[in-house]
Amino acid sequence: MKTLDRYVAREMVVPFIAGFAVVLILLVGNIVYNNINLIVSRLAAWPQVLYYILLKTPYFVMLALPAGALFGCSLAISRLTRDSETTMMRMAGVSVRRILLPVFVVGVLICGVAYLFQEQVMVWAEKESTKVFQKLWNTPGPLPIQARVVFWADNYCFYVNTVQRKGRDMVLHKVHIYEPPASVNGFPTLTTAEYATERDRVWTLHNGTIFRMGESGDPELYGHFRTMKLNLHRTITDYVSESQKPVEAMSIGELRKQMDVLRKSGLNADKYRLEYGYKLAIPLSSLVLMLCVGPLSLRFGRSGGFMGVLIGITVLFFYWNVILFSRVLGEAGGLSPAIAGWSEVIIFSALGAFLLWRVE
Repeated sequence: MKTLDRYVAREMVVPFIAGFAVVLILLVGNIVYNNINLIVSRLAAWPQVLYYILLKTPYFVMLALPAGALFGCSLAISRLTRDSETTMMRMAGVSVRRILLPVFVVGVLICGVAYLFQEQVMVWAEKESTKVFQKLWNTPGPLPIQARVVFWADNYCFYVNTVQRKGRDMVLHKVHIYEPPASVNGFPTLTTAEYATERDRVWTLHNGTIFRMGESGDPELYGHFRTMKLNLHRTITDYVSESQKPVEAMSIGELRKQMDVLRKSGLNADKYRLEYGYKLAIPLSSLVLMLCVGPLSLRFGRSGGFMGVLIGITVLFFYWNVILFSRVLGEAGGLSPAIAGWSEVIIFSALGAFLLWRVE
């Protein structure tokens, strides 16, 4: 049986590489298309532009891996079926499940590689690409962060209207600081400032007012200051960049931590819950797609060499549309974020198990 396993696995190598490469090239083209204005306007900085495109590629590698696995399985099994090799195997007493076992083992290996690649390479590349994009888009000029930012720094909650760069320094304008009450029944302290600067982890607030509330909620004390210093553990850039970090640049552990923080704060964590399920499900997609394509290729592989390609394209079309619509429904609240993130695995696992049972 080891000979059979090696034989079936070798049949998958060339179509897997070809399918993966073709789909990856098509997907990487989206990077250029979606950022064509930036690329054209920054041609003078072409090394940074190429570096940015390279950094965005790992994200699409995660989408192309299931496509490569799908075409590798589809074309290999279709070829074996078309040449009656699977018929001879079954006549020798080999079951369909046993014929497809090496395919599923390869699928498991691809899933493991995809998970490690996602956590070790893709997450780092997404973080780095955000920094490169900021340099390309805002050199010099305002920092590329969203206006009216709210973020936590130590035990303070900050609201910032705008952030500007002056030389190497950053200046935060129209700052509002919420400091939680010391006692359970107390009220917070509110501090406002015209602007704030940071140096060596010391934040300096300028031209501000402090409002301290009593247990009744009425202002007991308020005062004005020209400057006030806050000693924090980290720099402004650390807090602002974390508040603006896209979910694609978060590892599974970071997403889990963020969900815990939001849940304890009573805030909505659906966006992170959706991405958490998606990041766990995508590495498994190669295996569940093989589970569907294997039985289909055994059933229709005799129809001609084009059938393997047609099966792969059809299944890939439905796979990407399931991901697209489930994410849209998950973001809109029409579907539970946990179910939306796992939708492709749930649907194609059930379909694959049914097809495997039917073809057996």
